[in-house]
Amino acid sequence: MIKVIGRDLWRGGVKIGYVGDGHIIDHSGEKVGTYSSDHVYDKNGHKLAHIEGDYIYFSDSGHQIRIEDNNRDVIGGSLSNIQKAAARVLLGE
Repeated sequence: MIKVIGRDLWRGGVKIGYVGDGHIIDHSGEKVGTYSSDHVYDKNGHKLAHIEGDYIYFSDSGHQIRIEDNNRDVIGGSLSNIQKAAARVLLGE
């Protein structure tokens, strides 16, 4: 589970990252990826996931997860669905 406090991302009481404007930064300060209105990309610009309707679709596996379920795993704060999806995809569950 990832807990959102402001724009900071926490897991188990440890800060694991930050949500910037259009990007996710990990705990070491490195940009690990970007997001747009409905897509998540790695730091090299490869598409990892996208939102379509009520689901997040993962590009590499065809796996999907409901946005509602993602919102149970990325809690707190006032991030958008794509920001929460990017946090999950880029920093893990």
